[in-house]
Amino acid sequence: MTILGASWPPLRTYVDEPTRRIVSQCRARGTRSAIVAACAAAAVLVPPLSLADPSPTGSPHAAQQGQPARAARIPCRPSADSTTIAQNHSARVFTSADGNDYACLYSVGRAFYLSGAEHYDYRLVHFSGPYVAYVQNIEASDDNIGEMDLRTGRLRTFVIATPIENSVCFGVGSLALKADGAIAWIGTNFLGFACISPPGPEIEVRRHDRRGLRILGSGSKIVPGSLHLLKGVLSWTDGAAKRRSTLY
Repeated sequence: MTILGASWPPLRTYVDEPTRRIVSQCRARGTRSAIVAACAAAAVLVPPLSLADPSPTGSPHAAQQGQPARAARIPCRPSADSTTIAQNHSARVFTSADGNDYACLYSVGRAFYLSGAEHYDYRLVHFSGPYVAYVQNIEASDDNIGEMDLRTGRLRTFVIATPIENSVCFGVGSLALKADGAIAWIGTNFLGFACISPPGPEIEVRRHDRRGLRILGSGSKIVPGSLHLLKGVLSWTDGAAKRRSTLY
């Protein structure tokens, strides 16, 4: 398993596109105080999608619309005209010469489109079995959890945490991925650096496996970076307690 935790990244899940564009424009203009004022107002004017329901979001092939023919011509293995974002012995995530981001499994030999590289980054990239999972980030703010089956290109995206008021500020402290595609993460909502009057943070442990999506725990004492997976069993720190749950 390879983990990359360098920058912060991307998809269109829990905040609709008008809101996302406003937030992106606010961030691009500069100071954090400007972000707070403008984006807080924008979030009120443009109501976000419902985020409280703990269910996977996004069409399996939403990120690939209009891209299959182009992606089929993209070399899967490392080459001089591509930049590897993360990899292990059997797969990689990379930026191609066309400026877009792709993921591929070497045994399949086909690249699948993830996103345009201009605004998006990837962090906490995990490979396990034929799957890759990552935190997508847009302009220094975590956007969602992405998971792709590299045999088929089937992409699922997940809301990071339950929203607080009109928050557009989310962060992921840790991520775990099982070889059968089961996934878990610790998400923090309403971080203080770019949001107005943060009441939190609210921290949640979430998992998605064959039983569906569930919030395993929440509270301000959960340590965001404490999630670990060993032989199918998740563990994390909640205050003075060590919590566990099994992924199926």
